[in-house]
Amino acid sequence: MEPTDVDLLMAWENASEDWWMGATLSPINRAAMTTFVDGGQDLFEARQIRWMVDARHEDSWRTVGAVDLYDFDPRQLRAGVAIHVDDAHRRQGHAHGALQLMLNYAGHHLHLRQVYAEIPGGHRGSLDLFCKAGFGHESIRSSWIRTPEGVWTDVHTLQHLFTAENP
Repeated sequence: MEPTDVDLLMAWENASEDWWMGATLSPINRAAMTTFVDGGQDLFEARQIRWMVDARHEDSWRTVGAVDLYDFDPRQLRAGVAIHVDDAHRRQGHAHGALQLMLNYAGHHLHLRQVYAEIPGGHRGSLDLFCKAGFGHESIRSSWIRTPEGVWTDVHTLQHLFTAENP
């Protein structure tokens, strides 16, 4: 992340219509976001690392999304993964490419044993994306999260296991 990413991250993180999928309950202020971006992201201290997803657009690069490793567990060598691609840039292969780069980094540099994703049941595109990226379907948590309409929905847990053949 770079200081120039603060405005974009503020827009994405403060989109209250998406808060139901995570633990966010209130907006993040600019000072907190700037501290997060400038913080150097020590994975062992923060238990999280975020990368911006950039894509070539005409003659320049444009930030189109972000991918996070979160809930990093250095003892068990695992982490959760979340990805966001801006609405205007979805279905163009950016998320798949970002997941492949993240998996390469997580396996070869962090030496993780597993990476998992938690996906709301109605997100068919996200389920397909993670399956295409080599994640296997592990479980369904019934009625795990509440949608903005007040409907309880399932969450699918998918997992990518790193092996000697597939680091």
